[in-house]
Amino acid sequence: MTFKVKNTIYLACVCIVVIVLGFLIHNIWQPRQIKVINKKTIEINRQLEDLPGLTEEVQQLTEKYQDVKRRYDSRSKEIPLTDASSQTYSYMSNGMDQSGNIKFDMKFTGGENKDRWGYNVYKLTSGESTFEDLFRFVYFLENGRRLYKISSMNIDTHETIDELTKETIQSVTFQMDLQAYFVNNIPELGTSLAAKTLTMIPSIYNPCKPMVSQVMATAPPEGEIDADNSDVKAVLHGKAFVLANSELLILHVGDKVWRGSVTAIDPATSSVEYTLDEGGIVRKLNKRIKFDKKVK
Repeated sequence: MTFKVKNTIYLACVCIVVIVLGFLIHNIWQPRQIKVINKKTIEINRQLEDLPGLTEEVQQLTEKYQDVKRRYDSRSKEIPLTDASSQTYSYMSNGMDQSGNIKFDMKFTGGENKDRWGYNVYKLTSGESTFEDLFRFVYFLENGRRLYKISSMNIDTHETIDELTKETIQSVTFQMDLQAYFVNNIPELGTSLAAKTLTMIPSIYNPCKPMVSQVMATAPPEGEIDADNSDVKAVLHGKAFVLANSELLILHVGDKVWRGSVTAIDPATSSVEYTLDEGGIVRKLNKRIKFDKKVK
């Protein structure tokens, strides 16, 4: 066989192989690739159509995350993993020191433990203080570092007489149920970045203060002028000579007496007017010179 025939055969074989490969590529491999590409194109177009919704969802999730993070970073409460009675007693003692003159008995009465959180219940009984001190104590519980909840509270008023000043002392008696919260397996809540030193604020209005006192002293403290038991001896322009506590005193308008002051001096009628505040009841007292009657 000549070289020409051999080369022709070789070229024919190569042409057949190329034709078969071209046929396979054109009719089998390329359609499959086109089908895969079309499928990917459809998926990409679908994703592009959903892109505004996905963008909005991502934005909503981002805003929600930022809000949760802001709330977490700004919380002023520390919630421990456990609530030991000794720790609560110590915290209450700190609140009493910051509140002023307040006293009560405290007793642990049980609690409740949920899956992720729980609380212990303490009963405060035989509580006694002024309303201002109780206000500061409640403010401490609500705004202090630890998370507490007052579930119930009863308040009553009480009045006593100060033996030294003879003034009516108004106080309140109270009892309350207190819930001390804790969390389970969330140690991150045990500290707070925003917790600050508590600054007490004064109470503005005392709703427990009665308009009229029910308990009043019957005698003035030592050194005070009792207007009811005073005698006017002489009245001049702008001043009066009054006998009180076995002493002859000179009084002017505006001078203080027990529970009030001198509000008027009238030489024409030889009288002295006192305005007295007797536990919410204002009384005008007019005292005149007692002249001896002449015997005919």
